[in-house]
Amino acid sequence: MAYSAVIFDIDGTLVHTMPEYRYELIGKSLKELGAKFSEKAADRFWFEGDRDAIIRECFNLEPKIFWPVFVKNDFPEMRKKSSRAYDDIDIVKELRQKVCKTGIVTGAPPHVVKMNLDLIGEENYDAIVIANYITKIKTKPHPQGLEECLNLLNVDKSEAIYVGNGDEDIMTAKNAEVDSVLLIRGEHDVPNQIPFYTIYSLHDLRKLV
Repeated sequence: MAYSAVIFDIDGTLVHTMPEYRYELIGKSLKELGAKFSEKAADRFWFEGDRDAIIRECFNLEPKIFWPVFVKNDFPEMRKKSSRAYDDIDIVKELRQKVCKTGIVTGAPPHVVKMNLDLIGEENYDAIVIANYITKIKTKPHPQGLEECLNLLNVDKSEAIYVGNGDEDIMTAKNAEVDSVLLIRGEHDVPNQIPFYTIYSLHDLRKLV
């Protein structure tokens, strides 16, 4: 099936963040709150779905206490030094040349999103939706952010795919009744959720659009 819109997650999909940065960021935040840190728990928090549940289970903290400290410690200038756009995001311009609409749905804080957009080019995306407690749009895997992006793009859910690298991305797409695309880059364990499509490079989207 050909699609008329491709919507992306950012971190791990369009932008690579070095693991050392997430360990430092999460470790510092937990230390401030008197909670224990482990790389395994940090990886679960970074890549798996339902982060609020992971905060309670792995960090033994309430999300409303953890998130403000985490956001405070996530300095854009520091993250930018540890981040780069993936080489295969050139596919985005190629998709747009096919008159395919492109969008982003992310749970990152607005200041981090701005930094990421500097890396990938905000002009390459027709709609950008931030779904988190700051914007009051319900976080993934709730479908609100993806549904808002569909509205901004003016496309039906049957005409779009959502591309991401984690469980919460697949779950978000399913909850919005949008076909999901799991991008496996080999940077972390394969998610437990079963996607509609699986790809190993963004260039594989050529087969779908």
